[in-house]
Amino acid sequence: MTAPVAMVTDFRILLPPGWARIPLDSRAPLRVKNLVTERVGAVPAPQRAELRAWLTRELTAALESAARQGGIDVLLSVDPVAGRPVPASGLVTHVRSPGGSSALEGLLGSLRSSGKGVRELGLVDVAGAPAVRRLSSRQEMVPDANGVRSGELTVTQVDYFVPVPGSDGWLLLTFTTPVEHLASPLVKLFDVIGGSLRWVLS
Repeated sequence: MTAPVAMVTDFRILLPPGWARIPLDSRAPLRVKNLVTERVGAVPAPQRAELRAWLTRELTAALESAARQGGIDVLLSVDPVAGRPVPASGLVTHVRSPGGSSALEGLLGSLRSSGKGVRELGLVDVAGAPAVRRLSSRQEMVPDANGVRSGELTVTQVDYFVPVPGSDGWLLLTFTTPVEHLASPLVKLFDVIGGSLRWVLS
């Protein structure tokens, strides 16, 4: 008698202290509310209401942007380090593909040929199987209050395309930071987070 094939039902990923994983489902607003309440609890009362409103607004905007991009989870740095916020985040989406190792080779070829801004591209091991990792950078406009270009910043991005076992798709992990002088240590952190992914099987 053949044993039933285990199916992927979710994934686990290790996050550093001060980061949060927020699934983009019907409970996302409640998760934001609870996260904000937890984060402002130690703030002096006079500043608490203002910080609560700002953090709620920022988190809600981040989740709405992620949902428009087809995200299923958002990974956010929500605690300051040395009194300053860490400008880093991750977006998890599901991408359709033919599946299998040949699909990975095809993806590598496609990313290589369209490689504008790509600094590193290759196969890595995630959850005991090959995945595609891409490191890239791009320039983005910084608008002023009137929406007019007032400067540019360099956005560093690390993508992991991880084939989902037993399916015809990839889990795409996209990590970004817009602060160039923090890019090197944050890329190392993104690689630790991405490499920690493990599947939850039924």
